[in-house]
Amino acid sequence: MEPPYGLRVAQLTDAEMLAEWMNRPHLAAAWEYDWPASRWRQHLNAQLEGTYSLPLIGSWHGTDGGYLELYWAAKDLISHYYDADPYDLGLHAAIADLSKVNRGFGPLLLPRIVASVFANEPRCRRIMFDPDHRNTATRRLCEWAGCKFLGEHDTTNRRMALYALEAPTTAA
Repeated sequence: MEPPYGLRVAQLTDAEMLAEWMNRPHLAAAWEYDWPASRWRQHLNAQLEGTYSLPLIGSWHGTDGGYLELYWAAKDLISHYYDADPYDLGLHAAIADLSKVNRGFGPLLLPRIVASVFANEPRCRRIMFDPDHRNTATRRLCEWAGCKFLGEHDTTNRRMALYALEAPTTAA
């Protein structure tokens, strides 16, 4: 992404920071990843050693402030609820600083993140979003971004609202 925004692959050394962020009430409720640093190290290690998902740290003006997980949607539970393509990617994102939540950062950053994802994985034809059905802020962001709503679905542990954002097509 172009400065002043940045994305980098998370490292094991980020576990303490992520544990602190994800134990903040607004993220603990939304993500249910309110784990200690030791579990975060395990989670990050599994992601970094595997091929299912990629943990990312987002920054603004050089200060870390967001966590993203980019994952292969066809390998995820959500693939049971739509016609999954092997190269569809799913995206989860969290803004750590509560003072920045609902302040316009989502609409500012999402197009940049999406453009970066499509540029770095040209086989991807759509990005999937699966917020909790009660997460109205994320649902509004998905709708603002032009995502197609694929319905609400009951999974094993929650009810999700499923959205798909198609890759831009180039006119011939």
